[in-house]
Amino acid sequence: MGAALLEIRNLEKRFGGVVATDNVSLAVTHGEIHALIGPNGAGKTTLIAQLSGAMRPDAGRIAFDGGDLTRHSVHERVRLGLARSYQITSIFRRFPVIDNIALAVQARSGTSLSFWRPLAAETLLFDEGRALLAQVGLAGREAIIAANLAHGEQRQLEVGLALATRPKLLLLDEPMAGLGPEESERMIALIHKHRGSVTVFLVEHDMDAVFRLADRISVMVSGRVIATGKPEEIRANAEVRRAYLGEDASAVLPEYEREAHEAPLARARRGRGSGGEGRMSALLNVERLDAAYGASQVLFGIDLAIRQGEVATLLGRNGMGKTTTVRSILGLTPARGGAISFRSARIEREPSDRIARAGIALVPEGRQIFPNLTVRENLLAFAGNRSGTREPWTLERVFLFFPALADRTDNMGNQLSGGEQQMLAIGRALMTNPHLLILDEATEGLAPLIREEIWKCLSTLKAAGQTILVIDKYVERLIAIADHHTIIERGRVAWRGTSAELAADRSLWHRHLGV
Repeated sequence: MGAALLEIRNLEKRFGGVVATDNVSLAVTHGEIHALIGPNGAGKTTLIAQLSGAMRPDAGRIAFDGGDLTRHSVHERVRLGLARSYQITSIFRRFPVIDNIALAVQARSGTSLSFWRPLAAETLLFDEGRALLAQVGLAGREAIIAANLAHGEQRQLEVGLALATRPKLLLLDEPMAGLGPEESERMIALIHKHRGSVTVFLVEHDMDAVFRLADRISVMVSGRVIATGKPEEIRANAEVRRAYLGEDASAVLPEYEREAHEAPLARARRGRGSGGEGRMSALLNVERLDAAYGASQVLFGIDLAIRQGEVATLLGRNGMGKTTTVRSILGLTPARGGAISFRSARIEREPSDRIARAGIALVPEGRQIFPNLTVRENLLAFAGNRSGTREPWTLERVFLFFPALADRTDNMGNQLSGGEQQMLAIGRALMTNPHLLILDEATEGLAPLIREEIWKCLSTLKAAGQTILVIDKYVERLIAIADHHTIIERGRVAWRGTSAELAADRSLWHRHLGV
């Protein structure tokens, strides 16, 4: 390995009791493309923020090109040769493309603009700007207002702005986010084009792009770097596979292995619910759903149907659109196209509070309980029999379901362990007595014993007839619980089928869920 351009030593960042970067150490060598991957919440963006100077570490050291950057400001780091792009495109949207790039060149060069002559008279700035635009594939687009560029072109422009600073190290934070296949190919080609001329530290969820581009890959989980190596070494690493699939991919439950060979068609009829009659009788029916964040389209024609009493999953790598699908169902991210029906009523234009009152409850990623309310108050704040059941969930019933909460009735939310907070989040959702319960990464960050408790709870709820939609990474556990599965890749449905079919075809795990 060559000399390190960037060296991170024992970096720590805490937010209250949450450790976002936990003693992180890694090195990026001159001229390489070094990728950082990991599940949601692993601490990747927090690490990038500390490297760029947007956030200061609580402990540790950042060495860059022989100097110590740890306490330098953002603009000081840019002057020293460290530039960053962002998850959310950051450009001057009201300015023409050429003015965007000329301002970036001017900021780097240190030349001052004259107030007494038009900006267009600064020929050297614009000559260099046009050359940079050609490098990033935007030749001929100089006069267009930046906001009118396609999303992929805006991403290309942002890379151009970073390159205008003539960086030694380019930090790219999810450059493929929101890009379609053709736009992703252009971005991959753009990054590859600058291989060797600028060192790149890349944070990305698109595994295809990562493994095509990276010389080395570091994997971050729960604030720690668990592995660094060449792409083939990372693919073969058992700990990395567990981070993405939850458990060893060989540990499929034997009964589903047998069932996959004996009766896949029977389970397909029972679990798929995607054909005419099943779709018409679905409790939740999502058809051709499109969704976007500003100019960044995230979902492209998603279809999903769940019948009463079923357990269904949404699977896929991070950043593929699973949470956005849930947010669209709940009215938190407006649907740009398509239809969402719940209990035969269209809801894609309804506000989120009406959707919740109709009987959809969410256990959100990160739990989001009220830290300054007691366990009892957290539960009672959501009490309501929205499904009209004759045996509703009550405080007493939740405490029977989660005995650990009964012992913490008067504890504040911030006084609970992570596992107890997750139980409280599930109990809070159950107190609404929903028709549909949605769990988004409900086992993330939990100890193995606590995870097993959550799986047992879901099995009990299924046996009682509760309809459930689960987003999680523990494939073998989901196979044991769920009736059918939908895998999303880049905002599109890549596969759907039953637990028997998913257990039978392990290549799906590697292709769509693993590294």
